[in-house]
Amino acid sequence: MTNAAIAEDVRLRLAESIAVVEGHRDEITRRMQAHLAALETEDEAFGQADVTGALLVEMLINSASNIAACGSPGDFGAVSREHRRLEVDGRHYSRFGLALAPILRDVLGPSLPPRIASAWCDTFWFTIRHMATDERPRPTLRLNGFART
Repeated sequence: MTNAAIAEDVRLRLAESIAVVEGHRDEITRRMQAHLAALETEDEAFGQADVTGALLVEMLINSASNIAACGSPGDFGAVSREHRRLEVDGRHYSRFGLALAPILRDVLGPSLPPRIASAWCDTFWFTIRHMATDERPRPTLRLNGFART
């Protein structure tokens, strides 16, 4: 787990907006799924836009809820393992991250303060970095000269 902390102003913005984002979860998920699907081509089919969009929106809202409540995104070991199993990786994260603020503005309306959209984007990337830290390989344990795996 990382020792890095998210900025207090981001935590406060999440606390201020979590109910609104949670209330629009389904619409945000549908828009993100459509966005991810539109980026797929026959030559470069990432596949599973529906699964990937839903998975990343769920991860983001859970992380934001944890950060708003206690300042930490929580333990995402199971999420990280699921991402590996489904082959959700950096290319998906990049596409999701780039689309997040515009989709939030579309869904939540033009009156959405930029600082709120920014807090959600910061939270997404903070969570991804936090997951990457949890994924670092563990050293091999050696007992009596033999490697144990």
